[in-house]
Amino acid sequence: MVWRAFSLHHRTPLFHVQGNLTGLRYRDEILRPLAVPTLQQMGPQAVYQDDNARPHRARVVNDFLQQSGVDRIEWPACSRDLNPIENLWDELDRKVRSNLPPPRDVQHLYQMLQGPF
Repeated sequence: MVWRAFSLHHRTPLFHVQGNLTGLRYRDEILRPLAVPTLQQMGPQAVYQDDNARPHRARVVNDFLQQSGVDRIEWPACSRDLNPIENLWDELDRKVRSNLPPPRDVQHLYQMLQGPF
């Protein structure tokens, strides 16, 4: 699994999530080092959008985002059509499928996804 936050002018590095993502890992490995600094660069009008995945809605995550002053979009369950990340996943899928030869392993796939798109 990979994770990335993006906006029109900002993008975090692609993060390779290995193993199960818990609320603590989401806070410590993704939000604190990647998402919150990017939101701060974007300015006070920045709003964070994630989905209703269990790690994203853990109490430790909610508390951290509130303490960090991060505004967050409330998100209805099962609303894939509204999420702009789906467009990015489609673009990544096209990139992977157009790569010949195909990635030989997970590490090669991750390296390929690091490139511009």
